Amino acid sequence: MPVTLAAGAEKALKRQASSTMHTLSPEYIAFSNAQSILSITGTFFAAALLVVILRCYVRITMLRVFGEDDYVMVVSTMFAAATLMCFVIETHNGLGTHLMVLLKNTDMYESFAKTLYVHSLMVMVGISCVKISIAFSLLRLSATKQQTGFLQFAIMFIIAITLVCAGTLVFQCFPVQAAWDSNLRPAPLGIGSARCFNDTTFRNLGLMNSLFNIITDVLFATLPIPLIWKLQINMRTKLSLIVVLSLGWFACAAAIVKAALQYTLFNESDWTVHDSFNVWNYIELTVGIIAASLPTLKPLFHRALHTASALSCTSPTQGATKPSPYGLGYHNMGSQDDNAIQMHAIRSTGHAKDESLRPYSVQVSTQGSQISGKAGKDAWDIVNAQDSTESIKAIKMGPKDIMMTTEVRFS
Repeated sequence: MPVTLAAGAEKALKRQASSTMHTLSPEYIAFSNAQSILSITGTFFAAALLVVILRCYVRITMLRVFGEDDYVMVVSTMFAAATLMCFVIETHNGLGTHLMVLLKNTDMYESFAKTLYVHSLMVMVGISCVKISIAFSLLRLSATKQQTGFLQFAIMFIIAITLVCAGTLVFQCFPVQAAWDSNLRPAPLGIGSARCFNDTTFRNLGLMNSLFNIITDVLFATLPIPLIWKLQINMRTKLSLIVVLSLGWFACAAAIVKAALQYTLFNESDWTVHDSFNVWNYIELTVGIIAASLPTLKPLFHRALHTASALSCTSPTQGATKPSPYGLGYHNMGSQDDNAIQMHAIRSTGHAKDESLRPYSVQVSTQGSQISGKAGKDAWDIVNAQDSTESIKAIKMGPKDIMMTTEVRFS
């Protein structure tokens, strides 16, 4: 849970109200670290946005499958964009300057505190969305009811914790406006009678939320290991998948650094200069987005490597085959017939002038087989785009015949 200025500046406001402020030098007043803060946060957001755009490209264009985890990750990226906008607004209202300079300008202080109030909610919900997206992704690997049930429980638990923490942020003061308007607070901070969490309470609530974040980060970074280990794939593929899906450890490291800064934040008298806590909180969000999205880019890397390998071939007699530019594989279209699995060719942006060069729609069928229903796939029919039918048995493999090879890739 990010800190809000209402709690973090309470001690500074008391010091200002109880003593006469020393004359500040022009250099002290003019100093600003805003560009450094925006450079760090902007760089991490740009990297996260790029990875998510590539993820959407792979899912929509290459695989034509856009699941719950993808939708939730897009939502998380939107929260990351909104949080970055909060950073920009905050820098225009004093973020990066010395705290005492900010407190001298009442209007600027109120605008800054109000933006930080929204900022706190945006980044917290965004981090929760990343974890929910990861849980949806792991649901695809779950092989037992126990694993599925555990992941579904984890999703509901994250949602519940998020709502509780959001409630403590929204209602940290009564009335709510006192979170950014110090005039509503009792003397010496203001002339009102508002009640707010003290620094210790607010810090402990934030640490509790950070602890849950660290636990779930460790859980989701570790859980892929037993799930992948049971898959019927070779050891090299298992290890590579485990490494890629365990990138969440980087987000966990950021969460630990953030928690350490959170514990000592209220003892920092000039925290607005570097805003280390909120910057690391944003790093946790963006690194989580990157780590959760990188595994989905495997088809993109595979195509790039396959294309590079094809371009490096100088002679077709060496056994290399160049992939067709008009088809990228096949995806399951679903079928109401128990005897068939309809699949449709994934086309590239190129269009062949010759209809015979275009990719085939494929239907895996049991028609003509001694085993009926879903139990067998012995007979295959290949139906082209013009609905004409060619039997695989009709494709001869004599020395003078042309052999057609159809590659089917399941993703």
